[in-house]
Amino acid sequence: MLFAPEFPARPARRRPLRRALVGTTLLATTASAALVGLATGAGASETVWDRVAQCESGGNWAINSGNGYYGGLQFSYNTWKGFGGQRYAYTANRATKSQQIEIAQAVLKVQGPGAWPVCSVRAGLTVANGLTVPVSRDEPRSLFPLAVDGQKGPGTRKAVETWIGGSVNAYWSRDDVKKLQAKVGAQQDGSIGPKTTRALQAKVGAQQDGSWGPKTTAALQRYLNSLFD
Repeated sequence: MLFAPEFPARPARRRPLRRALVGTTLLATTASAALVGLATGAGASETVWDRVAQCESGGNWAINSGNGYYGGLQFSYNTWKGFGGQRYAYTANRATKSQQIEIAQAVLKVQGPGAWPVCSVRAGLTVANGLTVPVSRDEPRSLFPLAVDGQKGPGTRKAVETWIGGSVNAYWSRDDVKKLQAKVGAQQDGSIGPKTTRALQAKVGAQQDGSWGPKTTAALQRYLNSLFD
């Protein structure tokens, strides 16, 4: 369970894992993770990060335990943000497993295995073996090029989320909308209205009429393709 300061340069001191707070969740998720592993053959490709996650969260990479820690490796909000995780998702539980491991490797370089004081020992995590685990850093690029069809489908939604550093799940939460508004220079109220649409249209080179239709989406798709070409 990760603790870190606002700025990642200094090692963090942590208290012991709060098993009492998440014990029930861990029991449930451990059983669930075991079933998933059997179904997918995950055990054959287990890495040291899988073992850390099994200890921290029962191997549930999407967990929000409700105590301020997120994802398989139990990142705090400040740790996830401080090490650049928000380019993928607002909190770690919304990011993919590979993305969480990538950020964990950045933490490992600065803080060492002690960032997970109990689970690193149980999992046998070291700087050497933690950094040698391969991660897929080209996941966002798999979305591109987008079809320029003017349809705001899941692929286009995920591409926008990738662009703004959102959740990349094809569902635009209020936080995602605020990130989009920040990207286009609109007021961050979490609601897509005419003003936000005009700002987006100006950004992507569409007619600024305040109405988000197929022509605006097509211009957005072309713009995103140019960024990730």
